Amino acid sequence: MTSELWRKGLLYTGMSLFFTWHTLALVVAPMPDGIQSLQPLRSVLYGYMTLFGLNNKWDFYAPQIGGRRQLRYVIEDATGKRSTVVPSDEMSGFNPAYWWFRAWYSAIMDYPDDYAEPAAGMLCQQHMALNPVAITFLQAEQDDFSPTDQLSGKGPMDPEFVTVSMLKRVRCQDR
Repeated sequence: MTSELWRKGLLYTGMSLFFTWHTLALVVAPMPDGIQSLQPLRSVLYGYMTLFGLNNKWDFYAPQIGGRRQLRYVIEDATGKRSTVVPSDEMSGFNPAYWWFRAWYSAIMDYPDDYAEPAAGMLCQQHMALNPVAITFLQAEQDDFSPTDQLSGKGPMDPEFVTVSMLKRVRCQDR
């Protein structure tokens, strides 16, 4: 009888601690990064918040208005033919790997000097049938897009609302 009470008490205490920890992470995560008094707490919670994707602002489920960006890449073959690929258009948001690939594309756009070459190596192998000699990474950033544009049937990533900039060109290794 006593061991049963101890087991239930420990279970209740453990669940209470986890609930408190999780709630604390949910409250601390969206707060501004500049608050110095929260930095020690953020460093303790960082791994947990990152693992479960909690280190976002409160608007992480809200639609993103402006500032949207998209990774694109151009496959160049030996004859000079260029094929543009928009990887985000090829994957559904319901695919379990969607969030992983989205983070990977962001890493390539944010740090092309670090991630473009390994990504190009994989893409050269993936598109081997096209006989690629180089992969050029592009970043498309959404410009002003209004509700009127949406109502007229246009999309926020249509060419007239996007500024495309080159990030890095990488030659395929075995070409």
